[in-house]
Amino acid sequence: MDNLRTHLTVCQGGLITNVDPLTHASALGGSALRMINYEPALSGGYRRISGFQNNYGTVPGAGAVLGVHVNGNLHDGVFACRRTTSGSNYLHTWNNTTSSWDAITAVGSPSMTSVSRIRFTDFNWSGEVILLTDGQNPAATYDGTTYTQVTDTNAPTDPLYSAEFSSHIFLAGDTSEPYNLYFSAPLNATDFSPANGAGVINVGYKITAIKKFRNTLYIFGSNNIKRLVGNSSADFVLQNVTSNLGCVAPDSVVEFGGDLLFLGPDGIRPISGTDKIGDVELAPVSKEIQDIFDNYYLSEQIVDVSIVVIRKKSQFRFFFKNDSSLSLIGAIRKSQNKQSIFEYSQLIGIEANCVSSGYIGQFEIVIHGDGSGKVYRQEQGQSFAGEDIFSLYQTPYFYMEDPEIRKMVHKVDTYLKSEGTTEVFVGVYYDYDDIHSLNPTTYTFSTEGAAAVYGTAIFGSGDIYDGNPSPKALTNVSGSGKSVSISYVTNNQNASHTIQAIAMTYGLADRR
Repeated sequence: MDNLRTHLTVCQGGLITNVDPLTHASALGGSALRMINYEPALSGGYRRISGFQNNYGTVPGAGAVLGVHVNGNLHDGVFACRRTTSGSNYLHTWNNTTSSWDAITAVGSPSMTSVSRIRFTDFNWSGEVILLTDGQNPAATYDGTTYTQVTDTNAPTDPLYSAEFSSHIFLAGDTSEPYNLYFSAPLNATDFSPANGAGVINVGYKITAIKKFRNTLYIFGSNNIKRLVGNSSADFVLQNVTSNLGCVAPDSVVEFGGDLLFLGPDGIRPISGTDKIGDVELAPVSKEIQDIFDNYYLSEQIVDVSIVVIRKKSQFRFFFKNDSSLSLIGAIRKSQNKQSIFEYSQLIGIEANCVSSGYIGQFEIVIHGDGSGKVYRQEQGQSFAGEDIFSLYQTPYFYMEDPEIRKMVHKVDTYLKSEGTTEVFVGVYYDYDDIHSLNPTTYTFSTEGAAAVYGTAIFGSGDIYDGNPSPKALTNVSGSGKSVSISYVTNNQNASHTIQAIAMTYGLADRR
């Protein structure tokens, strides 16, 4: 062997699936070949995600939770909807004093037989109000005291979508008029009389979502996007954004990172790139994981998704209804040249039928409702409602200086930040896990400093060390190959940790 060398990898870039192995290793070495339940950390590196807890018990009613909402200005801030077993009071608010759900009296006896999703819009003209739409009943408002149906004869009878824009309420997705965008009179959510400043706009396609972003209301179809600008019926103008693509999932539209994101036919897209250049659209911001969209999401025509933003982490999470294996984490981080970049990972183990986030006082609350009627709070604890958290981060296969020369790896230094007692298993794989390579069958890890956070490399065994914040874990390894990949695995309820960088010490064999 030649003199020993060091290969340093700074963990950044997130999950990437759409590049060839050599490019992945050479130009994108800090990214991940596989990443499950690790999240891109704002401070750098990849952090094992926190857990979730059933803080709110079970919502009264039957079936799945149809909607959850956080509004810190009404009651104790948490709302949830579920089909009723008797009566029509489907909307509930959490009571911190009694640790139970209080039913809100629904006026108009709404039917819930075919409702699959209830959506919420907040507005404050002279006090905080929540607007609800469900696609079966008239829209309804709730101001903390009174539930009121929008029964104006000029209003849609069963809208799916809502938004507040320019002091008007906008409703869309009515079964009988799917092309129409309805707006209320100014500062009156229940008055849809044209004589009072309300109206209807035919956008020319079936509306799949509406969303206010800055001084514009965007109206999405499955293959179209238009925008509405102006302040009232006197000067509202409908403008075309694109006729080449649209939003395929109504609940995928979210304001994030100074932009408006939505799930298009080819992945996650920003409205900024689409809007700036019209019919010549930029590539999706999810291009790094395009293979996942092509092979799993879009191929299955999965459109029943929901998205939630975790603002303190500059992160969003995509959840695919009733499937805990198809979720995504997306985050924005600053690159070394100060450019904002998207980083992704897969999220497995959270079954979310609906999601919401918001601030209650100074605390950001992230919640989801599942198919059994329970409401959970995310970013809580170190387990998935009592179950172990499985996590996996695997590096690309590094070939170091030459992809045709065999390397012998002697040790791996993992630079990390531990949040307490934890156990992580490390694996070393050579030559794309080729069975003919000299892969080690077992080894143990040693560490430098006062404490360590790593156990042995054999899944299901290992030592647990204390949580002293030693910044580096030293692992002596063996085996050889032309390329090498390092993996980190947890399956426990221990404290989270962040893997920040990896340094491998290796030697080169003679060229033959």
